[in-house]
Amino acid sequence: MMDTSKTFAPPAPLEQARTKAGKVQRDLEIATAELGLAHDALDRHLPPDGREADVSWAIDQNAAVEQKLEVATEELEEVSGLLQREMAERARLERALAARGG
Repeated sequence: MMDTSKTFAPPAPLEQARTKAGKVQRDLEIATAELGLAHDALDRHLPPDGREADVSWAIDQNAAVEQKLEVATEELEEVSGLLQREMAERARLERALAARGG
């Protein structure tokens, strides 16, 4: 028989995934902020009428990448929340199982 008297901890893979997702999310937030600062600096110091086509393209691409990073950060935040809910649900089920003697 299984010893069900122990307190159940979240499974290591779920906890590792949640921790890693949180780190990646923070890294994305920092990258987004840094990219935004770079974009603002370029935009301020290069007037539209004085830009070469490739510089204009680079500034536009910079803004597009910044937007993609923001979306990725939001999606990763959702993933982190889902992992947290799954860990809580699993712990709840394991406590219920232990209480039933299973």
